[in-house]
Amino acid sequence: MRIGIASGDYLSAHKAKDGKSHWGGSGWARLGQYLDKLGDHLVVSGTLAWNRTHFSIIDDVNEMVDVDIVVLQRLMHGNLPEHIKLAQAQGQYVINDLDDWYWGLDPRNDAFWSSHPKRNPNENRNHYKKVLARSDLVLVSTKYLQERISDWVKCPIVVAPNTVDVERFTPVVHTDDQTPLVGWVGATSHRSGDLETVASLLAPMIQRGEIRFQHSGHYAHATPVHEILKVSHHLVNTKPAVDAIDYPSLLDMHVGIAPLSDTPFNYAKSDIKLLEYSASGIPWVASALPSYVSLQKDWGAGRVAKRPKDWIRHLNALKSPSARAEEGALLREKVWARHIDTGAHTLRSLLEQFS
Repeated sequence: MRIGIASGDYLSAHKAKDGKSHWGGSGWARLGQYLDKLGDHLVVSGTLAWNRTHFSIIDDVNEMVDVDIVVLQRLMHGNLPEHIKLAQAQGQYVINDLDDWYWGLDPRNDAFWSSHPKRNPNENRNHYKKVLARSDLVLVSTKYLQERISDWVKCPIVVAPNTVDVERFTPVVHTDDQTPLVGWVGATSHRSGDLETVASLLAPMIQRGEIRFQHSGHYAHATPVHEILKVSHHLVNTKPAVDAIDYPSLLDMHVGIAPLSDTPFNYAKSDIKLLEYSASGIPWVASALPSYVSLQKDWGAGRVAKRPKDWIRHLNALKSPSARAEEGALLREKVWARHIDTGAHTLRSLLEQFS
């Protein structure tokens, strides 16, 4: 059995400055990190290509490889539904992975416009609905996504929770610093007013010197975090975005925050950011949205802010070096339950159904 994997969250070589292909964050988390853990199956990743009657994968040496199963993510081209139908008639299986509720995107999120039918008629979220509906199997990252697409996706929909390769993350060393470095990881261009929900709370603490702040994952074209928080640029330490393989290097703060605005898109968000903080031994404070609340309840660890004053209370509590060290160690221990091997086993089992 030969498996082909193609993701729209995968930067083609001709677009990358170094001339190499790179996984995007979601592409890596949902598919890329599992490539060498799929057992004896021959797996090839690259660009999806239509080969007269079936799909093939153009690999990293520009060769076209035939496959028995194609696993797709974030591919929204208008010709895909018909091609999927033809490929299935030839005995090829098509699996799609969905990790975001694209039909609940906020206009402040760049993905709203890049996947908008009028802005992008050839590749958009309307086509994506038909792509998912034609699949033999759809994997989703949350129960919320499973429920939302069940009205128009009639093939099996399986919840495959995100996992992390814990060994790749180096635990933060919690020093006796009484002014913790509070940090957020992400791209401001693909958010839905999330940091804005805590800006008025964080800014006074930063300006008074009660906490320091770091943004990890900045892109040159995106709005700087200091502008969102409305503080001077020298009060925010900024680390540029890196290749997904080097992502763990961005997690070196003392406390991690995960604010989310109350939007349909964010209700589908998984707990991946909290898993990454936890793998780094970083205590976290998160908004009270479904995935975050569920993780905190399951683990009995981590902090959820239901009201504005909860953010202040939790951040003040985490000024204590001993509290940070204790919570960070506990979270690092808990996150092993969501180790990458668990996700790899789930994916292998699902693929074996088609062998």
